[in-house]
Amino acid sequence: MGNILGDTFRIYDGSFLRLVAIVAIVSVPLAIIGGVVATLMLPTVTAEEFAVGLFILGIIIILVASILLYPLMYGAMIHAVSEQHFRPPGIGRAYGFAWRRLGALVGAGILAGLAVLGMAITIIGIPFAIYFGVRWSFIWQAALLEGYGPMGALSGSSALVKGNWWRVFGILLVLGLIVGGVSFIVGMIIWPLPEVASSIIETIVGIILAPIFIVGATLLYYDLRLKKEGYNLEVMAVEIGTSPGESVP
Repeated sequence: MGNILGDTFRIYDGSFLRLVAIVAIVSVPLAIIGGVVATLMLPTVTAEEFAVGLFILGIIIILVASILLYPLMYGAMIHAVSEQHFRPPGIGRAYGFAWRRLGALVGAGILAGLAVLGMAITIIGIPFAIYFGVRWSFIWQAALLEGYGPMGALSGSSALVKGNWWRVFGILLVLGLIVGGVSFIVGMIIWPLPEVASSIIETIVGIILAPIFIVGATLLYYDLRLKKEGYNLEVMAVEIGTSPGESVP
């Protein structure tokens, strides 16, 4: 855990602007869409039926945009984290690589999300939702780097986590607590501010913090592959479409 956390913040510090830019490309449009929908929901609409229809339409737009754009951003982040082993991450290269695997990324996310949600809403299935949520922690890494389809990504992630469930759970929990703790503290500080100002600050803080969890999770993914498969930089170079000869200090 100490090594992964240390490397997470080393990469985060060394490629801060690029990583934040990758997150912002998706997070800013989603925040704008959410703000527009929230504005349209203000009680200035007199026709109740129209307001309900507008609300449903706004929810659908946000949901579809999130389902498509979040996996794309996550995939771009995975590529950027991987590429830093060879050269400074390229934002365009990262998104271009993720775009070519978007179908698998979105499909894997939908399958895992529906399965975990289906288990969680039964209440009694919450422990199973947590268990499988951890087993499927690396579906987007598997889909992006190993060429798996949606079902294969779930199987690949499960195989990788097998025998390491508690370790994966613990490290991801610590990463989540770091990001969530900072977000909570900032939220308490900005709570007295007007809603618009607090929303803008929350979005900025979210953009700044998001890379921490994704970088840490991706490093953990590589650590598991190293232990189970004898993974090395040559294999990584092939998977992300670069050359080992491009290595930089």
